Amino acid sequence: MFNNNGWIVEAKLIEGELENFKAVMNSQIAQALTEKGTLNYQYYLSDEGDVLVYERFADPEASHEHIDNWNAHVERWIAAATPTRMLHLGDLPEDVRQRHAALSPVWLKPLGGFAREDADGSLLVKNGNTSFENFGWIVEAKLNEGQLKNFKAVMTSQVERAQSEAGTLNYQYYMSDNGDILVYERFKDLESSYIHIENWNDHAESWIAAATPKRMVHLGDLPEALRQKHAELTPLLLKPLGGFAR
Repeated sequence: MFNNNGWIVEAKLIEGELENFKAVMNSQIAQALTEKGTLNYQYYLSDEGDVLVYERFADPEASHEHIDNWNAHVERWIAAATPTRMLHLGDLPEDVRQRHAALSPVWLKPLGGFAREDADGSLLVKNGNTSFENFGWIVEAKLNEGQLKNFKAVMTSQVERAQSEAGTLNYQYYMSDNGDILVYERFKDLESSYIHIENWNDHAESWIAAATPKRMVHLGDLPEALRQKHAELTPLLLKPLGGFAR
């Protein structure tokens, strides 16, 4: 099992506001870099203007600091992109949850998996801006009725296999009280992601019998050959726009 304090924010870029969005994003990133407890603050953008922000903190206190700092940017942020969804990831305390009440976040709690906390970060500086690299994806699904025990069994088997994959850095299962499932997967490099896919194929039939896939998001500059491995789920491709992973 793993601990997590964080969330995902999704938004849609407003037409003609890309440069303004980048400006407020870069201002936020500069501030977040001063927050010792902000571990991941990663912006992704699709070619169609879909925005996803992945945020992770050392503890609830660090998340409060980040929210306080973000409040100085919120007006400009919302003027450039319209929030569409928020997901809380982890056993977050009620005082943190209440600070996002206006977005009615879906609450997904850790169910199983791992995070290799000793893995190297991927903070980069590109053209003077802070950025990062990423190889991974998010899978969302809905638990089939009466299948919780079977789903936990196939998940546990997958997690055990994934733990033997040195290049699988994050393999984290979350579930809401209503059976909404999210799997966050991150890999050291492309070779590691291919190894994981091949191993997962042994579990695919049992997995889909217990939960129905609903959505997949590719996170990173993933090559077409890899994207074709998931073609049946027509994954949305979101590429790094700015931010960092410590």
